[in-house]
Amino acid sequence: MRAAALMAALAVLSAGEPRLPDGNEYVRRLVGKQRHREELLDRYTYDVLATRDDLDDTGAVKESHTRRYEVFFVKGRPVRRLVAEDGRALPPEKQAQEDRKARELAEAVRAGRTVSERPGVRLSSVLERYDFRAVGRETLDGRTAVVLEFAARPGERNIDNDRVLRQLRGRLWVDEAEEEVARAELTNVAPLKFGFGLGASVSSLTTRIEFRKVDDAVWLPAEDETVARGRMLLLKRFRTRLRRVYSGYRRFDVESEDSAAHTASPPPPSPAPKLVPF
Repeated sequence: MRAAALMAALAVLSAGEPRLPDGNEYVRRLVGKQRHREELLDRYTYDVLATRDDLDDTGAVKESHTRRYEVFFVKGRPVRRLVAEDGRALPPEKQAQEDRKARELAEAVRAGRTVSERPGVRLSSVLERYDFRAVGRETLDGRTAVVLEFAARPGERNIDNDRVLRQLRGRLWVDEAEEEVARAELTNVAPLKFGFGLGASVSSLTTRIEFRKVDDAVWLPAEDETVARGRMLLLKRFRTRLRRVYSGYRRFDVESEDSAAHTASPPPPSPAPKLVPF
């Protein structure tokens, strides 16, 4: 009798909680949506405030610097325009140099002489690199999220920085109602080598990325933070934290390439917010 009651109670509880999806199938469905999100991102220009903190062995800040950028897109490629350092607008001469660099890069992208400001990895490519397992549900900002753990699939992939990617593992929080990535966290499982062993060796790396919904239409980056510890040139030890805050998303619609003269030069600068140096 008691066993029957217990089984009935378990049946009610299980009926109220949807079964977790298969991790890899779920992510394959997400990849298409992420590609669409990346295309939507190309329609926006935005501001990035990057803060770099040099830390001591206890994690206290020894030195801190900030840089503010305005970012716009040309043929789907991001172009950054530096507008402030350590809370102060750039001197006119340096700003003119930065504007010229951004303009030249934009023109090179439009002419097909370069494909990107710098090598990068799109989120959809990263998602395809790993094996995923759904491990539960959590409430994130009042919304239900499916939590997935991921680890690198064996073998090499034809992806930029794959030598680093295959040494990473982490978690994803996916907004269940909209099937959009709301948070990602990752860490390394082995030391990361740069510069063929003669450059930097990173013994510890942790990264957190948060996304938010913009214009009630698309989920875009809100902030990310990376903390790295290791050695430079086999001798100098370092512990660094880089935090980037994304804000001021603005639509950057282009009617046609011929009429989009502003994609060959930086967009008009937005009013610079007051930046408080640390």
